[in-house]
Amino acid sequence: MLNCTAVIGAGRMGTVIAAQLPEGTKKVIIDNDLDKARRLADRVGGIASDDLERAAEANLAAVVLPTVAVNQTVNLLLDILKEGALILNMATTARIKTALLDKNRSVSVVDAKIIGHAASISKGEPGIVVVDCEDADKFDRIKNQLNGFYRVVQGDASRVEQINTIASAEGIRAAVTVKKKLIPLNIDPAWIDVAVKTVLAGTIRSFADDDLGHFARQLVE
Repeated sequence: MLNCTAVIGAGRMGTVIAAQLPEGTKKVIIDNDLDKARRLADRVGGIASDDLERAAEANLAAVVLPTVAVNQTVNLLLDILKEGALILNMATTARIKTALLDKNRSVSVVDAKIIGHAASISKGEPGIVVVDCEDADKFDRIKNQLNGFYRVVQGDASRVEQINTIASAEGIRAAVTVKKKLIPLNIDPAWIDVAVKTVLAGTIRSFADDDLGHFARQLVE
């Protein structure tokens, strides 16, 4: 049976997810903005639609929408998807209402959250999908469809929001601090931008890769 995955939401992270799907998977890209859906579908070799009913053939539906739209969309998908299908709640801050989990027992709703930054992942940086699912068969099906990511692991997906929030907040804080310290030097603003984009970001990446130079290692110590 041909795998069919529907990506609901063609925004930044929806684009990342669609790009990670296996070549042999039939991809259905659904977004209220049909032009956006078409652009992503053309990029990944999929089918575009602005109609949620188009997800009916999917074995797996990845919901990658703003938090406020997730529960309503999942509620509709539970009436649309076929028996045995999986719904992935991939919006980092979205929580599925308990009542929905009992609405249609033939379709499973699973939290699957991404540790990572959409733009960085799209440029080849690693992203980890944390899947809150103990069922080995369901997890294997999810992992098979998201195998383009650096890692797909079983775990507590609710921790991902905290992880991403801390990392984002500290990254922004560091960038703001660098700018505040460089602006009084009265230098070309382009120099400041490069200092943030390459020196700051590059140093953080080297720290993560354990590839710091001597001076930077002294700072760490």
